[in-house]
Parts: sequence; C-alpha cells; structure tokens
Amino acid sequence: MTELFPWQQTLWQHVVVRVDKQRLPHAILVTGVAGLGKAQFAAKMAESLLCLNVDNQFHACGVCHSCQIMQAGNHPDHLTISVEEAGKSIKIEQIRALKEKQSLTPSIAKWKTVVIEVADAMTNSAANSLLKLLEEPQNNTILILTTDAVHRLPVTIRSRCQQMHMSAPDYSITMQWLDSAGISTDVEQLQKISSLTQDAPFAIVKALESNEWQAYQQIQQDFDQLLLQQTNPVQLANQWQQLDLLKVMHQLLSTIKTRLKNHYSGYAEVSETQQYWQIVDCIVNTIKLISSQNNYNKTLLIEDFMVSVMRISDTNSVNWQSRTGK
Repeated sequence: MTELFPWQQTLWQHVVVRVDKQRLPHAILVTGVAGLGKAQFAAKMAESLLCLNVDNQFHACGVCHSCQIMQAGNHPDHLTISVEEAGKSIKIEQIRALKEKQSLTPSIAKWKTVVIEVADAMTNSAANSLLKLLEEPQNNTILILTTDAVHRLPVTIRSRCQQMHMSAPDYSITMQWLDSAGISTDVEQLQKISSLTQDAPFAIVKALESNEWQAYQQIQQDFDQLLLQQTNPVQLANQWQQLDLLKVMHQLLSTIKTRLKNHYSGYAEVSETQQYWQIVDCIVNTIKLISSQNNYNKTLLIEDFMVSVMRISDTNSVNWQSRTGK
C-alpha cells in the first residue's frame, strides 16, 4: 500500500480525527508546494476509505479483497484523474467520466473515491463541470483534489472543498529522510538547494539527480550585476526565459532575506534595508502573479521585474557595491 512519509504524519492525524468523528467532508483539497508527495497522500486516503478492515489509525490493511483490487489498479469504486501528458490540461471529457462514476453505487466498499491530481491544470470547462458535482455532492463519494498552486483554482472550487495544507518538513526531518533513502548530500549543498525547492523533499531529490540547481546558482551573480547596472537586462531576460520563473523568484527571495538578516545584525543604514525591502516587494508581487495565473506572459513579467529592480537600485547605485560584496 502507499507509504506515509514523516512530514505527512501531522496532516494524517488530522484526517484520522475527522474520520473518528465521522466529519470527513465530501470534497478535500490537499495543498502545498511541489515535491511533498500530495498525490501519494491522496492515494493513501483513497486506499483507507475503500479498505474493508482499516486499523485505528486509518491505515488500510493491504490484504482484504478491496485492498488487493486497489493495488492491482482496477478498483471499480475508485477513479484517478490527472494530466495525460506533462504540461497538458485536465479536459472536460475526464470530468464527464467522473460524473458517470459518481452516478453508480459502490460495488465493494462503503465509499467511492476520486483523486484529481494537479487540479489547477483543469480547463475552464472542466472546472465548471466539476463545480456542478461539488454543488450536488453524493453521500457515498469522496473527492480528493491536490494542487501546488491553489490560487490558480477558481474560488468557487476552493470554497466547496475542505482545504488541508501540507507543510514542508524541518531541515532535520529532511536530512533524516534523505539518509534513510540512501541519498547522500552535504549541508552546504542542501542549503543551496533548499531555496530552489522550497524545502520539499522530493523536489530536493529531483534537483540533486538532474543537477538543475547548479543552473540557478548563477542567478545570484546575475542579480548582483543587475543591481549594479552592469548587465544588459534584455540579454539577462533571455537567459531567465529558459528557467522556471517561480524557482528564480524563490532563489532571489532567499538571497535577499539572507542579506537583510546580515544588515540587521550589522546595524546597516535604514535607507539600505528599505531598498532591500522594496526589492522583496517586487519579488513577492511577481510570485503572486505567477501563482495566480495559468497562462502568464513570461517575457513581460521578467521585463517588468527587472525594470522595477533597476529603478530601486538606481536611486543609490553607488552603495550597491558594498551591499553585494563587489
């Protein structure tokens, strides 16, 4: 059966309490950054709901008839909906299949379960179709949606689901899990990757395997050149086009936070910290725009961001030499 990871234990206990009190909602939205295993968590919930002999911690037994069929991948009371290809959308035809499933009575278990992975990838028509189901829920059907970008989901969908937020684990938990999984890394390397991955364990593993984190390390140097007005913003924008813009922003945010901490500990001038806070505002606003839109204009966002940063740095460009360590 599906494994429950250490950083998911707290959220799982929340589920257990709701089950014990018979207050499990008909629609659940599991949120959190990418790389936390939200799809696995949703799958485990479905397994437990369909199990004929769960234990007192709501873990599926793994041996009953329902569990065996679930493990075989052809349970008649379960449906998983996801994007058919990476980068594609969940189509209305997939939601229509869900409607047909929902109209049937359970054949083995007490419940019928539906997991919609990356729910924010639904087209508008698919989301509208799902909304009709959420407005008229079936008593014996539990829908479990997952998303890395909750703000991309329509408010009407979010408001009809019980949100369960999965938090990234503490540094020590991540290190222990990596060690137990036989994944070797050092403290310095993990610190460099953490801002890129937002501390999500599976995202860390992916970054280590692909070495993509090394490409993002250049961002800090590029950004310092931008602050010093010593780079061509058009050329730099073209380079950033090849990267995940959300990861770029989180990398920059981590860098600026570290510098702010150093400034406060070193009693820096108020004007210096104010300018850094202005840059933080630019980064946060860009992150919000990326997170709230499925089809944003990447070129325009990068250009607007760079223009804003250069305006801030231009107000006192002489002092940026010392601030960036140049």
